[in-house]
Amino acid sequence: MKVKLKDLTPHLTNSRIYSPTDLSDLVVSLESHGQLEPISITKQKTIISGHRRLEAMIHLGWFSCEVRIVNPKNEVVALIEHNNQRQKTHADILNEMKYLERELKQEIGRGRYAARARSGKGKHESLRLTLALANKLGLKETQVKKLRTIAKDQPKLIDKIDQGKITLNKAYNLVIEKRAKTVAKTQLVVDEFEIQLGKLLREHQPSVEKVEDVLKKIWPYTLTYTDVSEERRDELIAHLEYLKQMDSYEYTLAQKQDELLHSDFSKQELRKAKSYLPTIKQLEKFMSSGFTKDDIELLVVGDSEVDRKLWNVLRLCIHNMEHDDGPGRRMSAVVGFRVNQKLKILGLISFQSPSRVLKVRDEYIGWSVENMKQHREHIVNLHVCVSSQPFGHNFLGGKFLTMMAIELVKPWEKKYKTKIVAIETTALHGEFSQYSSIKWWRKLGSTEGKILLRPFREIRSFWRTWLRENYQDVYDHCLTTDGTVQSSPLQNVLKNIYTFMGIKLSDYQHGIRRGVFFCELYSNTVEFLTGKTKRLTPLDVSKEKTTNTLFNYGKGKTKRENINDVWFEWWFKKATNRYEVLVEEKRSEEKTLFHQPTEEHYQKIESWLRSRGVKKPFQLQ
Repeated sequence: MKVKLKDLTPHLTNSRIYSPTDLSDLVVSLESHGQLEPISITKQKTIISGHRRLEAMIHLGWFSCEVRIVNPKNEVVALIEHNNQRQKTHADILNEMKYLERELKQEIGRGRYAARARSGKGKHESLRLTLALANKLGLKETQVKKLRTIAKDQPKLIDKIDQGKITLNKAYNLVIEKRAKTVAKTQLVVDEFEIQLGKLLREHQPSVEKVEDVLKKIWPYTLTYTDVSEERRDELIAHLEYLKQMDSYEYTLAQKQDELLHSDFSKQELRKAKSYLPTIKQLEKFMSSGFTKDDIELLVVGDSEVDRKLWNVLRLCIHNMEHDDGPGRRMSAVVGFRVNQKLKILGLISFQSPSRVLKVRDEYIGWSVENMKQHREHIVNLHVCVSSQPFGHNFLGGKFLTMMAIELVKPWEKKYKTKIVAIETTALHGEFSQYSSIKWWRKLGSTEGKILLRPFREIRSFWRTWLRENYQDVYDHCLTTDGTVQSSPLQNVLKNIYTFMGIKLSDYQHGIRRGVFFCELYSNTVEFLTGKTKRLTPLDVSKEKTTNTLFNYGKGKTKRENINDVWFEWWFKKATNRYEVLVEEKRSEEKTLFHQPTEEHYQKIESWLRSRGVKKPFQLQ
């Protein structure tokens, strides 16, 4: 039976047990004689035996291989048994012991029998375990005992054994000698842990429930108290390692792939949404039609022909970034023009409540804590600002949508009865973005905080449910504190999950610096936000240099009256010049971007990630 190599999944435990080895002999053998032995896999196409062969085949550029389906009673035990003839380091053998011991204890006994073995009673259980390990690994029982003793007392000696600097017997003798020298001291000294724990218990006298509550939040005790397996934890760590290797662009697209995979829009809904996107011919005709700003429509979602369902489909399918609504107020809109009365959408805009804390913004404004509490809601966050393609690429659509966002301010003010004096936003990737080089948008600096890597939905859902079911009070606190909605509930949830699982937070954070941009809608915006004035002064645009004296400002106007008139003229000139250059250099784009939740589209994204060196979870390096 043949299968494609890309469909095979290396067993997670394999890479955790065995260190990488030289594959040159195996590569030569495969080249000379072909595949002599099928790779053993489960029905789910997880490899039990043949990981090194798979890696060698990938190295040779093979696309498929012969496999046999196996149904082992215990996958971990079977994996180790299949590697009995493999050339292994002593470190590999110790890893085998660790995993085998966990599996074999289920057969030898748990509960009171395991406790008796640990306390020195029922020693036959411990002896049986040692014998079982030796049999499974094809080793002598004395070898198993010596290795375990060395690893427990002086683990650094294992590396010296593998490097040939010392023999197994010599290392074991050194350990025994050191034990003999220290046994007298250890017998006279009371366990330091017991001393410190006893002191704490006597000092605080907590209830048994309180002690158990503390233990329940400390790994590895969390595994016992919440009945979650160590394999689940291993799976989470492996997934985080997969995400960790990505840069900003790769991470964003991987999250988008996951979003598409879990979307549930119907084919009819997708077709309807796509019909709203303009073709390159329609864009070219519109841009050369002598249109005015009055020909551009901004339609608020829910108050027009655009409902929330349509907006959600478009947000999923024309944006490269996964959508994530933040807490607080929000308002969404589409921007477009008409072709035979049919709306053609140029892009999407969405406002939401401003960031609670944004260091460079707060430093620029210079407001106090009290100022911030009183005036923060006079700022809106431009949470979504995405142009449809090819409008964005060909005609600076991102900059167009950025400035059109100002038109959404009045509907926001009307709905929430709050005066808006500024708009904030952050770049999608790094420092440079569509907001750069727009004179009415000031770059304040960059974000500096660390953000925890966000697992894909299926894994995230499992662990979120786990936290809620086992730590309800902690989970509730992640969402609200004293009745106030938290600014980053998901980050709070992830922080607690990782902490309770003994996962070091700093190992799985990304510190991608993103540019922070700020658009002041009044000349004294900062003074208003700091409480120095209650009277707002409009921006003076009368001194802006004109670029086209014949430009039509709409509705019979012959001069520029506000910032909207100024930016529109500025954008139109830049956009038309850009398109002329792109066409001349044959760099213009004609295709409509529309991500679709299809297998073909997933494969395109997966292929792009592989081309950039991003490996699937659990894939051998």
